[in-house]
Amino acid sequence: MTAAYRKKTVREIDLSLLQEPALTPEDWADFENGVRLFNTHDFWHAHEAWEAVWKRRSEESRIFFQGMIQLAAAYHLLVVKKRYGGMIRNFAKAEEKLRLFTPHFMRINVLQLLQSIESARKEITRIDNHHLDAFDNNLIPTIILS
Repeated sequence: MTAAYRKKTVREIDLSLLQEPALTPEDWADFENGVRLFNTHDFWHAHEAWEAVWKRRSEESRIFFQGMIQLAAAYHLLVVKKRYGGMIRNFAKAEEKLRLFTPHFMRINVLQLLQSIESARKEITRIDNHHLDAFDNNLIPTIILS
């Protein structure tokens, strides 16, 4: 197992080193499991699956997995916990990281995910932060691996 590395901010990332990592079979299994869990709206467990991959990676591109983890956390806070502040912060952090990987990365349409974040924000503004239970779950993206 790779030693733990500290989280980097987007400003600390060497953008010239952002490339798709060569994942191990274990990494791919966890990554794809995270996608499956996310698509069934089991955001907490998707977060955990992606975190397992993130912890085993050392290259700059590991920040992609961090963005996916934060995206799952944002939807978990929106749909399950109904915590406005944490949800908004996680959407912002996920967006900042995922923007580095547009339009596609790791077989994912990252541009679609970014558009879903924008749609979620618009819906949250429409319903206001005191009525998160009225959020239109149809706005939650389905991640399709291409």
